[in-house]
Amino acid sequence: MRNCSCCAGGKCESGEIAGLSRREFLGRMAIGTTGLTLLGQLPWLEPARGQPGAAQAAGEAAWPEYARTPPRVYRGPYLEAVGMPLGGIGTGSIWLDGKGRLGVWQIFNNLSETRIPDSYFAVSARTGGGPGVTRLLQTEGEGPLSGVQEIEYEGGYPIARLAFRDEALPVQVTLEAFNPLVPLDTASSSLPCAIFRLTARNTGREPADVTLWATLQNAVGSQGAAGIHDVRFHGYGGNRNRVVRQGGMVAVAMDKSPDPVKSGSVKVRTAAGPEVPGPELLWLVRTGAFSAQAAEALTGIVADGGVALLDGLEPAFFDAIAALRDETKDLGALATLFEDFENKSYEGWTLTGNAFGKQPSRGTEGGQQPVSGFVGRGLVNTFIAGDGPEGTATSKPFRIERRYIGFLIGGGAHAGRTCINLKVDGQVVRTATGKNREALEPASWDVADLKGREAIVEIVDRHSGGWGHINVDQILFSDVPPEPLLKQGTSAETVAKAIAVPFEAAEQAELPAGQKIVLTEDCPPGLRRIADGWQVTRFTRLRGFRSGEKGYRVWAATPAGDPLIVEGPLGAGRVLVVLAGGLPWAWGSVLLAASSGVPLQPGERLVPGTPGWGTMALAALDDHAAALPAWTTDEGLTAFMADPAGAAQAAGEQAVSPPGETVNAALGVPFTLPPGQQRTVTFAITWHFPNVQRFQHSGNLYGRRWPDALAVARDVAQRSDALWAKTQQYHRTVYESNLPEEFLDAMTSQSVILRGPTCFWAEDGYFGGFEGSYGCCPLNCTHVWNYAQTHARLFPDVGRNMRVSDFLTYLHESGETSHRQHSPHGAFTDGHCACIEAAYREHQLSPDTAFLKQVWPGLQKAVDWLIEKIDKTHEGLPTGHQPNTYDCSVSGPNTFIGSQYLSALAAAERMAAVLDDADSAARWRQVREAGMKNQNDKLWNGEYYIQIPEERPANDYNNGCHSDQLLGQWWAHMLDLGYLYPVERIRGALEAIMGHNFREKFAGFTQAPRRYVPDDEGGLLMCTWPHNDRPKPFIVYADEVWTGIEYAVAGAMVYESQFEPARRIVRMARSRYDGRRRDGLNSGPGGNPFNELECGKFYARAMSSWSLLIACQGLVLDGPRGVLGFRPKWQPEDHRSFFTACEGWGLFVQRRESGRQTERIEVRHGQLRLREMVFELPKDAAAATATLTVAGRTVPAAVRRDGNDVRLTLENEVLAAEGDTLEVGWKW
Repeated sequence: MRNCSCCAGGKCESGEIAGLSRREFLGRMAIGTTGLTLLGQLPWLEPARGQPGAAQAAGEAAWPEYARTPPRVYRGPYLEAVGMPLGGIGTGSIWLDGKGRLGVWQIFNNLSETRIPDSYFAVSARTGGGPGVTRLLQTEGEGPLSGVQEIEYEGGYPIARLAFRDEALPVQVTLEAFNPLVPLDTASSSLPCAIFRLTARNTGREPADVTLWATLQNAVGSQGAAGIHDVRFHGYGGNRNRVVRQGGMVAVAMDKSPDPVKSGSVKVRTAAGPEVPGPELLWLVRTGAFSAQAAEALTGIVADGGVALLDGLEPAFFDAIAALRDETKDLGALATLFEDFENKSYEGWTLTGNAFGKQPSRGTEGGQQPVSGFVGRGLVNTFIAGDGPEGTATSKPFRIERRYIGFLIGGGAHAGRTCINLKVDGQVVRTATGKNREALEPASWDVADLKGREAIVEIVDRHSGGWGHINVDQILFSDVPPEPLLKQGTSAETVAKAIAVPFEAAEQAELPAGQKIVLTEDCPPGLRRIADGWQVTRFTRLRGFRSGEKGYRVWAATPAGDPLIVEGPLGAGRVLVVLAGGLPWAWGSVLLAASSGVPLQPGERLVPGTPGWGTMALAALDDHAAALPAWTTDEGLTAFMADPAGAAQAAGEQAVSPPGETVNAALGVPFTLPPGQQRTVTFAITWHFPNVQRFQHSGNLYGRRWPDALAVARDVAQRSDALWAKTQQYHRTVYESNLPEEFLDAMTSQSVILRGPTCFWAEDGYFGGFEGSYGCCPLNCTHVWNYAQTHARLFPDVGRNMRVSDFLTYLHESGETSHRQHSPHGAFTDGHCACIEAAYREHQLSPDTAFLKQVWPGLQKAVDWLIEKIDKTHEGLPTGHQPNTYDCSVSGPNTFIGSQYLSALAAAERMAAVLDDADSAARWRQVREAGMKNQNDKLWNGEYYIQIPEERPANDYNNGCHSDQLLGQWWAHMLDLGYLYPVERIRGALEAIMGHNFREKFAGFTQAPRRYVPDDEGGLLMCTWPHNDRPKPFIVYADEVWTGIEYAVAGAMVYESQFEPARRIVRMARSRYDGRRRDGLNSGPGGNPFNELECGKFYARAMSSWSLLIACQGLVLDGPRGVLGFRPKWQPEDHRSFFTACEGWGLFVQRRESGRQTERIEVRHGQLRLREMVFELPKDAAAATATLTVAGRTVPAAVRRDGNDVRLTLENEVLAAEGDTLEVGWKW
């Protein structure tokens, strides 16, 4: 984990045109084949193929009624911070907040926490001859509409149940909001939608006339940015709403004209949705004087091919091109280079703090978005250690002798805090910041008024939050504006020389009114059908241009012969030079298709490739809904509410907004409720924004499944009953578990992480997870996801997808894993071990050995690499410096890394045995057995396990009591690998962790370097030193509290039946997220029950909470071998718990009384293929006999005692289908 926010704390510029092209993705990263492999593992992408157990029918077996643990309920002040994201896996989400509002919209490939206006639900009701009452179903009013008085919010994820209280309403109204979550059914759990079931109940004595309302703003074009005022926003215009009615659904489909076109890529997509591979297509609008960002975007086409359309080029662009082409210019004559940072030190500069490192950066640092635009190999980049460190770099003094000081600058836009300053007499007289972009761009100061004065340059990094770093290069002094000179040696110069359009000068010109554009014989035929669609009044005249020279042809011109569109070469690609602004999408798409040389096939179309382009839909799953396609004022909405049919008829079926504005839509479902009756109306909001570039991965996976949001709405409408029934069944089953309520709260609430802003699923099949949301830090970080269990237990194909990335795509040839996957990285030792352990988990959650065989060659290399890297003597003791999740290394023998090492070896042994690799299994067993003895002998201090630092120390903990000292044992228990150390020492170590590291309050204690817990609350510290012998330096985050560690430690305690301390830890962790807002915390504010903080929000490590369930039930699972079993730690005499296996899930029930024990396994979804079952009996049950029935049929099985375990080996494999019950009766 890094102290960074690589996307500026939610202010990601996801629309940047700079980024990796398709060829870079397929070629440079060599992912093409693996992408196909990943897609091949997702059969549910093909609608016709479906998925076993997919939510297709709403039928449900009549299961017994069990007492349910009520989900957590929030009221009053405990609603302030509540925000539950509603969305599928990798789809984006809408947050339902504690006021009942759709409070945050992250569906536009954005990470900003903005709210879309005019989007809410309401109810109107009247009884008898009384007045009608209308209330928004939120506590805040909007316009003339009042909100309800109170809300009660039940937050049992994935279903939010809100009860609305208002004395004026004659009916009771509740809301059930959800996105379908069906474990193992990844397809149904990855829908880009939010579903809202509104129920009105008439508790009075008279019939009630009720209408349930939903309104939604067409926000296509907003990209989730701030600054929307009612329906006005600079990105709006041409927004279209149209009413669609079809079986069981009335919807308003929302889209937007691509005009006016924004800079970005252009995609070719089929009518079904998937992107069609082909040459890169790029449309850049008004690039001004040829920005560094535009140059970076064009570099790929120059090198690799494709087509760039340069729209609205002005004379300044050609002036810049001419300057950059000029072979005669001499930097020495025009300017004096002051600093280029090409040395291996900061000689001549005075440094303070740690932000600058010991020498200039060489480019992109670990965890950072790509840095570009610098010259040569060196630059200042204070992201060397992430956004956390601060400092300054001050130049030697110099005398100002020339008019301009120029430089390249990028990074954070924090005035006075991430900046470059010019100081005279100790005062800042000029300053500049970055633009929250990593690309360095030319900037300059006119210092004519300061000539002759002595000055210094100061580079400042005094910000530790998002974009808390600064990039600087190429500081020079000149007598002419230095921007063109600063582009020498950069991509701008390369691209400028590739744009070989012949011209002598460029100037602004006017096209007389009434004159039409002339199309030449060379132009694409498709333009002639739309020739009148582009109106030109001003254009750039190129003097000295000659058509045909250097391969550039005129496709459109003025009547006087001045070119308006020129097509020709751009290095390995092609360029369309458009010399007037406002080129319509219809024109540009024809031009791009023609210039690419790749004809569109039937059903293919060009679409904007910008992240904000897409569609939305609002649907009522009711044939009788009234629909208003457009309202823009409060009066328009209230008129619709007063007379739905009349207002809808007057409005028609479609509406389009003027420039700078959008339109809202509204749906209303009217009905009459007799006394004592209730009715439910379902609304759905769907979205489809398929374009996004996340590092080397393009698009959203859901773009392969549907062509637009209306198609998603149709799918939801067709399967709504089944989706609700399955989600409700999962919810019911989880809460029928009789585990401690705080355990259920932790595991369910944090399962949102998989379906919130932390994760994405790219169109090539790659599943990607940040450490926490807002881009901190990329990508599939092995040492953070080390702790996460929820994703793989609920959706095993997600886990397998990540392991394919670990062991096929990003594995080094040596066998070293990549601890991050967005750029080249080495291994972190704990994360490397976790990849091996997780591979065994994924195998256990597979129905056969196909997955294991696929990853085995890479996995085998990874195990051997690990041994040789940290244990060359094969003694089972980690040695050397071991980088780890505390953003530092630990040295020498220790059980924090050592226990994971042993667990990884044990898991590898088991996998080798599965594949009959006896030699590998034997080698690894020998090392593991030596390590179990040596670690236990050398590292036990009589109370807990310690570390023995090496002669060359690292960030060690030495005699400290580390909360992670038994991390590998936690893994080993979940994987059924047995004990790594003596059980009595494990229990003693856990008692020590609780005794030394848990605090009820933090008042008087300094949490550093970051603070996640208010002083009046408590938690579990990472490490303490009971003997006051803290080393220097020590592990970086020793004095912090992370919920992911708390849950893992609590899970380890449950395995040892230490329930009281485990519950105290989890209760304390969840009490910190009780819905009350907590300010002053890093990554905060805190308090949202669904958003646990670490370095970023919705932090992935918190998915360790699922281990609480695995530990309580003692799950034993081996899918390929058909093994399923339970050894309940929690209440073995009366135990109920939700479980998942590789192909099915359900409820496990165990009861124990004198002389007998019963097991009941209810298959509530999917199927179970069984050959062996494992349970645990009391020690006095030596001669137990068993009967096994499946769906009421007796199944022959042999009983074998194995310690406290009893194993039932079935005579023949049994397939227990959905709806079946397996029952085992034991007697002794």
